[in-house]
Amino acid sequence: MSGTEPVSVPEVERKYVLRPGQSLPPPDGLPATARPPSVDTLTAQYFDTRDLRLLRLGVTLRRREGGPDAGWHLKIPAGTGAGGAPARTEVRLGLAAGTGPPEPLVELLTGVTRREPLVPVAHITTERLRRELVDAGGRPQAEVVEDRVRAVVGGHAGAQRWREIEVEDVVGDGAVADVLSARLAAAGIERSASPSKLHHAVSAADGSALPAPPAQEGVLRGYLRRELEHLVLADVGVRRDVPESVHAMRKASRRLRSALRAYAPVVGLAERADALEDELRWLGHRLSEARDVEVQRARLAARVAAIAAPGHETAPACLEAYFDERGAAAREHVVAALDSERYLGLLGDLEALVGDLAGPDGRDLRRGDVARPLRRLTKKVTGRLRDVEAAPAPAERDAAVHRVRKAAKRLRYAVEVAEPLAPKKAGRALNRLDDLQDLLGEFQDAVVAREHLARAAGQGTTAGATGLTLGVAYQQETGVAEAQVACLGRGWKRALKRVRPLCS
Repeated sequence: MSGTEPVSVPEVERKYVLRPGQSLPPPDGLPATARPPSVDTLTAQYFDTRDLRLLRLGVTLRRREGGPDAGWHLKIPAGTGAGGAPARTEVRLGLAAGTGPPEPLVELLTGVTRREPLVPVAHITTERLRRELVDAGGRPQAEVVEDRVRAVVGGHAGAQRWREIEVEDVVGDGAVADVLSARLAAAGIERSASPSKLHHAVSAADGSALPAPPAQEGVLRGYLRRELEHLVLADVGVRRDVPESVHAMRKASRRLRSALRAYAPVVGLAERADALEDELRWLGHRLSEARDVEVQRARLAARVAAIAAPGHETAPACLEAYFDERGAAAREHVVAALDSERYLGLLGDLEALVGDLAGPDGRDLRRGDVARPLRRLTKKVTGRLRDVEAAPAPAERDAAVHRVRKAAKRLRYAVEVAEPLAPKKAGRALNRLDDLQDLLGEFQDAVVAREHLARAAGQGTTAGATGLTLGVAYQQETGVAEAQVACLGRGWKRALKRVRPLCS
């Protein structure tokens, strides 16, 4: 690999540890044919901050020589693939990028490192026996490798050695990889507890360098820690311009803010939480425009395409130009915010608060702590629904429904935090609150869609068929909004019935 532009490759991989005396079972009888094996020697230098911020987040950055994909590899967690196997996105650059971390990859990691320097943390050499499994047409289905690994972790004397197997699902359905995994399990070969070679090496060299979340991690701390991780990983996606990353980041920021607002006073962190809430609100506002453009572009493109008569494509083109302009400006605003010291300071402050909750003086939520905050949030939703009913005009009514939506979302996130304390009750409440949020979200999307249609109609030439098409779309969105309002009272009653048991 010799390119100078980053290339992204999906990866779904299962790792196994080979104990003394164990070996890779033969590939006979598999639903795929094994090509002749190849042998490679891979040498890799791994980079991280001195306090291992990448590794703690499940991210790795390495420069590897040898093998068919030699180059720089940035691996980012991407949920799970087929069969529940860990999925990652691998961003690659060629070796020509240099011997130190390449600037394009360093920039992607700004939110993770908070501009702390990336330094060498380990050197790992791998003797790899690689087998590719193909179908009858010669198309790759899976890859299985047996690795003999030698690792030297910076600052620790001596080298570690171990053997492991990696099974990679190439096509994404997991079928061949599942058969391989079952065969390995039958041979007594166990899944690795480490998600990467670097994690294995660092854990063995210094177990305290990677403190796992405690088995009895506090409810609030665990929630805040996970959402902070989601926020930072979504940041990498936003910088890569990955679809839905802005949405994931905004959702994590809202969850953090809602959890702090509801429960920080309970654990004695009200003053610190107030400042963090303000900063999270600022971040959410910076993300909102980009997310609205993302949602509305797709929504209105589909609506207008269904309305426009054959031969009258000017309305879709008008909307496309409108959203192109706004999308470019919104992305610039988001990236500027993520590059700011204000944002990086917010990440540091959130990390410090999460750490303090785990300290000797940290306090976390108990079952009796959640009832009062949930009662307060429930009353707020009910009160705002009364404002909807009392609104004197459509514009005031729409604004009141939006306030209901924000209050209901805060309630939903507060229940989400409390779920481990009362799983069954909270699970039932969350199901109804999800239904309510879907209703309110559809209402809000329809209202925002009308605003965009009005703006699009107000710029450029929108006479004739274009103006007519946009006008019809506007009326359809009005109908969607009215239908949601009509269901709002009933939706809240159903949700309230499930939330009340948590309020006592």
